[in-house]
Amino acid sequence: MSGDSSGRTGTLVRGSGQGYASSSIIERRRRILTTARKMIGAEGMAAINMDEISRRADVAKRTLYNAFQSKERLIAEAIQQYFDDYEIQLPYTTPPATGGRVAEHIAIFPHRNPSIRNYTRALTNIYFSADVDFELRRTIGEIVAHTHRPWIERLHAERQLQPWIERDQLIDDILRYRYALAHDWTNGRVPDDEVARMLIVGVMTMVIGATKPRARRESEEVLRDIDAYIALRDRGRTGPEGAAAF
Repeated sequence: MSGDSSGRTGTLVRGSGQGYASSSIIERRRRILTTARKMIGAEGMAAINMDEISRRADVAKRTLYNAFQSKERLIAEAIQQYFDDYEIQLPYTTPPATGGRVAEHIAIFPHRNPSIRNYTRALTNIYFSADVDFELRRTIGEIVAHTHRPWIERLHAERQLQPWIERDQLIDDILRYRYALAHDWTNGRVPDDEVARMLIVGVMTMVIGATKPRARRESEEVLRDIDAYIALRDRGRTGPEGAAAF
C-alpha cells in the first residue's frame, strides 16, 4: 500500500476508488488482506471463500464486496500486499534495471516454501482464468512484470532492442513465460531445485534474442555467472515466511 508524503492524515487506498480513507478503514482493509493471505498460505485456494474470510476477519460479507468487488480481486491484492511488504526488506546487491537484478530477484524466490507455492498457485489460477477481467489480469501481471520492466525499458531507452522488437510486447512475452513456468512449478512439473535456474536461463535467452550486441553481452554475463546467482537463494528465506515474486 502506498503511503502519503504530502502531510495528509489519510492514506490513498489503491483500487478502492474512495480516495483518502480514515485510519480505521485502512486498518480494517489490512486486516482483511492479512486474513486472506494467511488462509491462502496455510490452506491453499480451496479454503478461500468470502463467508470464511468475513468470519475470520470479523467484518460483514457485504463489506468485503464493497471493498474488493470479488474474491479474485481480494486474493490478488492480499498477495500483492505481502510481496510488496516483503520485497522492500530484501538487500539487493545488483544495480536496478539490469539483467543481474532480474536474476538476483528470481534466485532468491523461496521455491521450497509451501506457503509461497500456495500464493503462486493462487496468482497463476487467476492469471490464466478465462473469466478474469482485463484490469485484474493486468494487476496480477504487474506483480511479476515490475521486476523485469525497468530493465527492458532501460534497454529500449538506450536503443539496444533489435528493430523488430517492440518494447511492451517483449515485457509481456517475458511475463507470460514466467507465469507459465510458475504454473508448471506449482503443479509439480518443475522441481524446486531447478525452477530458478530455468527461469533465469529462459528470461536471459529471450533477451539475448531481442537485443543488440552490447546488451546481449549483459545477458550472457548473467548466464556465465548463473551458479553465483543460484547460490543466493537462501536469502529468500530470511523472513518469517519468505517471499518475492517469480
